[in-house]
Amino acid sequence: MNKFSSIVVLLKSKISHDSTAEMGWVLFGQLVTVALSFVIVKILSGMGTKDFGIYVLVLTSAAFLGIIYGPLQQAFIRFYYEYLNKNLIDQYLKTVFKYLRTISLIFLFLVIIFNFLSAFLIEFSEPILFFILAGIYIIAFKVSEFFNSGLNVIRRRKENSILQSLEKIFIIILLLLFLYSKSLTLTNAFISLNASVIVFLFIKIFRFRKYVPLKANLPSNHADLHIKNILVKYSTPFLIWAFAAWLQLNGEKWIINEILTTSDVGIYAMMMMIVNTFVSFPINIINEFITPIIFKQVADVNQMENFKTGHSYILVTIAVALLLTIFSTIFTYLFGKEFIIIISNKTYTLYWYLLPLLCLGTGLFYTGQAQTMLGMVLNKPQKYIAPKISAGVLSVVFNLFLIKYFGISGVAYSILLVGIFYIIYISLVNKSLTKALQET
Repeated sequence: MNKFSSIVVLLKSKISHDSTAEMGWVLFGQLVTVALSFVIVKILSGMGTKDFGIYVLVLTSAAFLGIIYGPLQQAFIRFYYEYLNKNLIDQYLKTVFKYLRTISLIFLFLVIIFNFLSAFLIEFSEPILFFILAGIYIIAFKVSEFFNSGLNVIRRRKENSILQSLEKIFIIILLLLFLYSKSLTLTNAFISLNASVIVFLFIKIFRFRKYVPLKANLPSNHADLHIKNILVKYSTPFLIWAFAAWLQLNGEKWIINEILTTSDVGIYAMMMMIVNTFVSFPINIINEFITPIIFKQVADVNQMENFKTGHSYILVTIAVALLLTIFSTIFTYLFGKEFIIIISNKTYTLYWYLLPLLCLGTGLFYTGQAQTMLGMVLNKPQKYIAPKISAGVLSVVFNLFLIKYFGISGVAYSILLVGIFYIIYISLVNKSLTKALQET
């Protein structure tokens, strides 16, 4: 009780006009983005459950690419303020951008090669242009996400929120033009997505470089090698994390597609859109606001007082994630079917009764995910490799078995079981980390 009271007192002391305004812009940006995403989904779902299922499978490919981009993004956020305090921000950003540029060019080359070979070796039901557009969109989308994080980490919340909202609005305008001209196809949908993402990607890059300009002809020194080593060392565990997380959060769509149908993928994805709205998106709002603050607070992890403050923020994030899980489970039990109809149509309500289970399982996973902030603050993300891999493998095993015997219901059972397993495992890891910290 005393610990809870001290956290409340700490939070009150940190509330100011600036922090309130920041949180307001983060909240505004996320809420508007979610609302506009629903509009986009409403338009795309009109293509039918099969085409919507194909669209969702493309998005899982974007998530898979996050296995490479994600670790660099995590390292960038974690060490930005450390190198800023050391007056090495120029070397740091140049190194990060070099990696980002190299990764993007490699994947762009692979997209071109894949599409060139597929034209001769594979017969697709969709035109080759669709796959080219999908590949370019996936790369542009991941780079755009990186610069969303960039604007966020330098605390340009207002600008970041406005740009993300305008990006969605531009997509909607283009989709509506195709819709009203009766030419909305998967290919034209990805033309719309590409046009918006690429335009706003350049705007984000320009704005970020304006606020954090890099000096020309900066002399190289031993700091460059040190920065590279830090980035590689910190990022490597996240490569394993990301692969395991993709298996857990996206692999099931491909299993559904293989065992059931692409239409079932579309229906399931629509339900997960609602789950993400009430679980993932709100938690992301908190994370987007609090993560840069925590890392700035603990830029020097040896300052115990600063660490205690940062740890209090982490505890608040975990508590909020748990409360959101409870709320979303109850809400979807009461109003889940009606909500699906609002954002799509009755075709997607076939399995609506699974929504509470999906919310509960997903919420438990994200509550466990919130707990991993402790290891990242302590520069020990590798401590979570075992639970991450275990959760990913169990997810695949459960999905293969349960979907085969229970259909779509099997996915809900799998997500719930993995969520329970994951939060317990992460809690045990954090307990050992806290014990080791107290002994030092």
